[in-house]
Amino acid sequence: MRIVGRDEVRALLESPSPDATLVLVGGRCEIVPEAQAEGLVIVSTRDLRIQTGDGPVDDRRVDELADRLDTLARELGG
Repeated sequence: MRIVGRDEVRALLESPSPDATLVLVGGRCEIVPEAQAEGLVIVSTRDLRIQTGDGPVDDRRVDELADRLDTLARELGG
């Protein structure tokens, strides 16, 4: 079972909040404002946009990012 998938990455990329952050809490991911992050921070919208730029991101790229972030989440404690 995946921890980080396409839906989480897409939601983070499309978040209107500039400080949205993907955190791992109790084995599952949540998107919360950075100031409210009470878990293992996986990636912020700001950092993800550095990787993708400001334009639209195709599904192939979203899947690649999800794979990388899922691996990271598992290595860090998922």
